[in-house]
Amino acid sequence: MTDRRILVVDDEESVVLTYVDELEQAGFRAQGVTDSAKAVELYKRERFDLVLADLKMAGVDGMGVLRAIMEYDPEARVVIMTAYGTVDIAVEALKTGAREFISKPFDMDALVGKLRSVLEQQTDEAVRGNLRDLGLASIISVNCNEMNQAKLVVRRQGRVGTIHFEGGTIVHATLDDEEGEGVIYELLSWEDGRFSLEQGVPPPKRTIEADWTGLVLEAMRRIDEGTGEWDLGWDEDEAQQEENMDRIAKALEALEGVDGVVICSQGAELLGQATEGDAIRRAMFTAFVGRRAETLGALVHGDELRQVALASRGRSTIIVPYGQNYAGLSLVERTSAESVTQGIQTVLRRYRQG
Repeated sequence: MTDRRILVVDDEESVVLTYVDELEQAGFRAQGVTDSAKAVELYKRERFDLVLADLKMAGVDGMGVLRAIMEYDPEARVVIMTAYGTVDIAVEALKTGAREFISKPFDMDALVGKLRSVLEQQTDEAVRGNLRDLGLASIISVNCNEMNQAKLVVRRQGRVGTIHFEGGTIVHATLDDEEGEGVIYELLSWEDGRFSLEQGVPPPKRTIEADWTGLVLEAMRRIDEGTGEWDLGWDEDEAQQEENMDRIAKALEALEGVDGVVICSQGAELLGQATEGDAIRRAMFTAFVGRRAETLGALVHGDELRQVALASRGRSTIIVPYGQNYAGLSLVERTSAESVTQGIQTVLRRYRQG
C-alpha cells in the first residue's frame, strides 16, 4: 500500500467511483469529487500528490481545474483525461502545467502506469522558488555571471515564460506565442510567480543578441515609464516608500558584480533591500552601511553623485548617497568598484528622488 494520494475529478459519479476503486486496488489512496470547485478547495486543504481530472465537465471544466490548482501550487502534478482530445487542447494543457494528457478510452492498467510514471518524476532536477523571494533580475545576473547553460521557466497566473542562458548571456526567451527581447521586458515586470531552473539545457535557437545588462536596465526604464517614474519623496505612505526602495535595491543588485544591496538611513534604519542570506546577515550589513554612512556622510553628500568604496579581504562595499539616505552595495569577491560605478549611476538617475 502506497502513501501516494490521488484526487479524482469527474462530473459523473459512477466514473469517479470506478476510478477510485481501481486506484485503491492498485495501491493508491484515492478520493473523488464530482464538483470541480470543490476539487480545488479540497486540493488547497489537503494537497494531494496527484490530481486526475476529466476535461469535459459541467461548470468549471478540467482546464479550469488545472489553471486554478497550478496558480495555487505551480509544482502540482495534474493529469488531464478526455474523450475529446485534439492537438491544440493537449498543447494548451501541457503549457498550462499538466504532466500528462490522456485520451479515452484507455486501459486501466495503462492509466495506472501513467500515474506511477508521473508520481516518480524527479522534482530535484531543477532549482525551484518564488520570484518574491528571489527576483528575476537576480536570477539572470547569477546565470550570466557564472556562464551557465540553463533553462529558466517562469509561471504566473497560467502564463509560462522561458529564458535560455548560454555563454554568459541570454540567447532565447519565449512567452505564450512571443519570443525575443520583448519577452524579457515582460517577464522582468513580474513581481511574483514560480520559477524552475534546470542546468545543462541547450537553447533551441538564438533570438536575442543584446547584452543581458542592457536588457535588464531597459526593462527597469520601461517599468519607470509605466508607473510615471516614481517620485520618492516623504509624502508617500510608509508601505509605498518601502516597496519603492526594495525595487531600487533589486535594480542595483542586478548589476554585474553586485551580490547584495541595502538602502538605509544614517541611523541604520533599513528602508529597502535585495540581499540573500539570513536575517542576521542582513541586519549586520545594514548596521555596517548605516554606521559608515553616518561617519562618511559629509564626504559623500553633495549636489553631484559620489561614492565611497571600502575594501576588506578581497571584497568591497560601495556606499552611495541617495537623497537623504544611503545605498550600500556588497560586491562579489575581486570585483572592483570602478567596474560597477557607471551602472550604479544609471540606475539611481532613473529612480529619481524628489
